[in-house]
Amino acid sequence: MHWACLRGGRNVGRLTGAWTLAIASASATTLAFTVNSPVRNDVTISSFAPSAPVSEVELKPDVKATSFSAQNGFFFSKMSKLVYSPRIEVESAMQGKDGLGYEHFHWFEADPAVSGASIWDRIQDTEAFVAANDDVILVVFRGSSELTDWTTNFNLVRRLVPSDWLLDGLGCDVHQGFDDAVETVWNPGSAHPSGMRNIIKTLCKEEGKHRKLYLAGHSLGGALATVAAARLAFMDDVKISGIYTIGSPRVFGENMADRFNAKMNDGTRMKDKYFRCRNNNDLVTRGPLRPYKHVGTEIYFDRFGGLSTSTLLDRILGRFSALLRFSLVDGANDHGAGEYIRLFKQTVIDERVPLLDKAKSLAVDAVQKVAPVDEKAAKTQKDEIETAKKAVLKASKETFVPTKIPGSAPDYKDTPEP
Repeated sequence: MHWACLRGGRNVGRLTGAWTLAIASASATTLAFTVNSPVRNDVTISSFAPSAPVSEVELKPDVKATSFSAQNGFFFSKMSKLVYSPRIEVESAMQGKDGLGYEHFHWFEADPAVSGASIWDRIQDTEAFVAANDDVILVVFRGSSELTDWTTNFNLVRRLVPSDWLLDGLGCDVHQGFDDAVETVWNPGSAHPSGMRNIIKTLCKEEGKHRKLYLAGHSLGGALATVAAARLAFMDDVKISGIYTIGSPRVFGENMADRFNAKMNDGTRMKDKYFRCRNNNDLVTRGPLRPYKHVGTEIYFDRFGGLSTSTLLDRILGRFSALLRFSLVDGANDHGAGEYIRLFKQTVIDERVPLLDKAKSLAVDAVQKVAPVDEKAAKTQKDEIETAKKAVLKASKETFVPTKIPGSAPDYKDTPEP
């Protein structure tokens, strides 16, 4: 994992961006800088060189990431919020003319023949989608629209994992309600003739395709994504590239959580593929109580909105301050999907700043190697790059995404040989 030290260590993640330094020929020198970010698919950041190509910012996962990626945190937060929308809106966003271009789309709703009358009825109203293009398969579960629908009773029932998980049953418990909720969409039924399991396996095995599989969900949706990931890993040994849960509750008993974390999947532990994103005092992430246990690698936003490793101290301080502002209100606010999107968006933008510093240094060095040093022009160039840096910082505080970085590099001319 790459840790980016910025503003007191507030950022963790991969630096997203690409700098290009083009030294044209002996007749001219051009400095170009472009930034690629997942923040929005309608934002363009111009390079410093007026004639440089424009790099568009697209909303898509970072499929090259082998560890936590802030870009993926942002993308899957967006997907986890999108799934709350009506089916027609989700399908349009993924496949429509102005959508993200996923040629495969499957919508799943709880099969009434599988959903029985129980205390879990309200969390068995499962909805999810599976979408795929040539590169990725996305499995995204919807959370509950009302926390009171399921948090009141979610401590009550644990049971041993089903035998088809191919475990030896050594006290491996799963939350009954969460497992039952996944079951309502997992196998073929009247609401979905193929079933989610078969759709995922078919897309994974399609000849000539090498798609990467990701699972995600917010709140209850994160719990269901966890159960689905466990089923795929233990039952079918399907290769999983990443799991991003947003404000998820605990799902497994202690033994099962340990087995899940240690499970090898394509040479990597499931713990190292699972990124459990938590925002400070998020109420839902505190339950169910022990002996339930969280799984995966925690990605924690501290009370200042930065990604932090000092989680224990920060939680203590955060909860103490929350008591002064009514803890339940603070915990509910921290749980909102929109708040996670905002925090990841800010993180992605902040990660550009060290990149600008690096580009500035490399650019000035390169220019000085191919042209005589013109102190006045060099100062102008430095000032313009500093202006661009300040523009990004200002935009990150106000509108998050700059539409254009001002300024252009001076046009250096070769000095004829004496």
